[in-house]
Amino acid sequence: MEKGKAGKLSDQMEGFQEQVINYQAYEISFRRWLISEIDSERMTMEEARDRFGLHRIEYKRIIRRWQDRYSVKLHLSLASMTTKERTDNKQLEKRINELEAQLELAQMQNIALETIVDIAEQDYKLDIRKKFGPKQ
Repeated sequence: MEKGKAGKLSDQMEGFQEQVINYQAYEISFRRWLISEIDSERMTMEEARDRFGLHRIEYKRIIRRWQDRYSVKLHLSLASMTTKERTDNKQLEKRINELEAQLELAQMQNIALETIVDIAEQDYKLDIRKKFGPKQ
């Protein structure tokens, strides 16, 4: 910088301006998919940040907020196996396959229902989900 000319450092940093990212522009289906990828450990938060251009400082806060909203936590009650069934490997493999099929179906149903609720809330301006906390 020349002597006698006062200037801000930011005036000299044209190529280094931080981009403002509108996280509302990301579709809900994308958010759900991204959170499922992170929750299943097929992608790390850092990989998601780099791949989808999330803010380099705020990305953890944004992903955690999305996890609170869109993580699928499904708990099913299952019938117990007999002692004989537990000792037979083929029975165990068959049981695992059945349970995986049930889990996949339940997850698809849950995603479909969540998407329907999201669309209804967005398009028809309805408050369907229960709001926790004190009444306003």
